[in-house]
Formats: sequence, C-alpha cells, structure tokens
Amino acid sequence: MVLVSARSVRPNVSPSVAIVLHEAFKKMSGSLIGNHYALYDYARVVMTKIAPVDAFYVGLIHAGTRVRFPYNYDGARHDDSDVHTIGRDGLTAWLLANKRTYRFDFDHGFLLNGGIGFGDVHKRSADAVTVPLLSRTLDGPAVFGMMSMQSYEPGVYNGEAVAAFEWIADVIGRVLSREQEDRDALGVLRSGTDDAVGDGFLTSDQMVEYLVEQIGEVRRRAEQVLDDTGITVDRARGVLADVTTDCLRIQAELVEMTLLVDDRPTLRFNTLTPAEQTIAVLLADGLSNQAISEQLRPTSINTVKTHLKNIAGKYGMSTRAEIAADVVKHLGLAH
Repeated sequence: MVLVSARSVRPNVSPSVAIVLHEAFKKMSGSLIGNHYALYDYARVVMTKIAPVDAFYVGLIHAGTRVRFPYNYDGARHDDSDVHTIGRDGLTAWLLANKRTYRFDFDHGFLLNGGIGFGDVHKRSADAVTVPLLSRTLDGPAVFGMMSMQSYEPGVYNGEAVAAFEWIADVIGRVLSREQEDRDALGVLRSGTDDAVGDGFLTSDQMVEYLVEQIGEVRRRAEQVLDDTGITVDRARGVLADVTTDCLRIQAELVEMTLLVDDRPTLRFNTLTPAEQTIAVLLADGLSNQAISEQLRPTSINTVKTHLKNIAGKYGMSTRAEIAADVVKHLGLAH
C-alpha cells in the first residue's frame, strides 16, 4: 500500500496556532525525515504548545490484525514499544470502520478506557483525541495507523486543538508516504540483483545486521564513559541520557521494521474460514489427514480433504509442504 495522505484541508486554527504549525512543518518535513522516533516525539512537543498533553502514542497497523506501537509516552516516561492484536469492538476497530477522528466526548471515553492501557495504568484519561493515519487507495481512504493525545483533565481539547492535531497527523502521513515511495523506487533498482530485498520486504539478515550495528554503536559510547577515569558526574549523566534516547529510537525503528517484513502469509491465513484455519494450523504441526480428522472428531477425513483443497485454492499452492511452511511463517509473525 502506498501511504499517500488522504487529507488536504487547511486547519481551522487561530493565527498564533498557525505559526506553531508552520514551524512544525518545516522541521518535520526536513531535519526529522528518517528518524521516526524523533518525528513522533516532536509531534507530541508541538501539541503541548497548543493543549495539555499528559499521554501520547503512535500505532501502526500490521497485516490488518495487529497494532504495533513504536512510540508510547506518559508523563515524563517513555514506555517500551509494544504490539497488540486488534479487538473486535475496540478503538482501533472503530477507527478502521469509521475512518475519522475519535474524541473522548463521543462516548465519555468508553472505547478509550476499554482497551489495553499504557504508562500509569492506575490513571484514566479524562479527555482524548485519536486521529487515524490515512492512506489513499483505489478503494478510497484506508487507515494504516493512529496517533493519540490524552489528558488527565477533562474538557481540554477544543475544536482548534483537534484541527491542529489532525493537521500534524496529516504531515506525518506525508513524511511516511515519501519514505515508502523511496523504498519502492530503490526496490525497483535492486530487482534482479543478488542483494535484492525482494518485493520491497526486509529479510531477517537485514534486520539482524541493523540491530548488531546499532547496539554496537550504543555499546561503544558506554565504553567511552567506562574508560574515561576523569569523567565528571554531569558528563556521565549526559552520555547516559543520550544512550537512553538512542535505545528508544532503536526500539521504535525495530517495531517499524517489522512492518516491512513479508506479511503475506498472515493476509493469506486471514482469507480462511475458522474451520480452515484450524486445519491449516494442524497441517503446519505436521499432522496427516487421518490425524487431523481424529483431532477434530467427529470431522471426517473426507471433510478434512475438502478443507485442504479449499485452502490450497486460496493460497494458490499445490503441495502440503508449501502450505505448511506459509502457515508457520504466519504463526511466527503473529507471535
């Protein structure tokens, strides 16, 4: 999917807020390109100039079944990146269905507080705005992620704050769009070469190489502190603060890199009926048709064969080994 912004509407904000957004645009579309953690963090900081922001997160949808959170913030604390399965009746499902901004006062926070919490889970947000990140497809706007700002004080997000937040989300969508287009262009250049990524997806080797390189750089910075016997406490604290920021950045980047891993096995698995999914998993476990039938009594072996024929048709694969390997890939992504 090409991430092209689906919004192009001028925000209805005051001149003073327009100045803040204009300055934000220059930085977000310039020096912050390529550093998504800094991009999300800066978006939060910009919104604190417009309205109170106690908590903030960015979530990106993966394979239509999970949300990966490269950025979570609550108070003065940055939480670890996380991943959750999309619930049937949760806020993410609402955003996917409605493709518009969610506000706390729509339902007094029912959807918001009914989900999985982050940060200080003993506190509940009293106001919130969650904006879908939209892409433009042939079938119309599609939600590929979300950005949320929340407050522990009620009634703090007026129409101007919502408009500004939607505009910030639009800019982030444009930045991500341009980077996706660059990756697609690079993939075209690499096609047919020995080091080609292949269909624009990352390989496990590439992710490992990235992780080794980044952790190595952080380790070297820490070693410099250990080797400097004359370092002051303030200098050591400064280096530790930089190392902490680097770790947060690496975590965010790793979460987003998983979005570039081949998710087609999951998309194929999601085309199966519940009964077919159960049989596909048993097939991946190496069970024969007879063993699957016995496992799913009173399902007959002929019914198992019918399901397997339907699975093969949906997968476009002819052998049990191909299907099993593809299901194993899906199970690995799901966990």
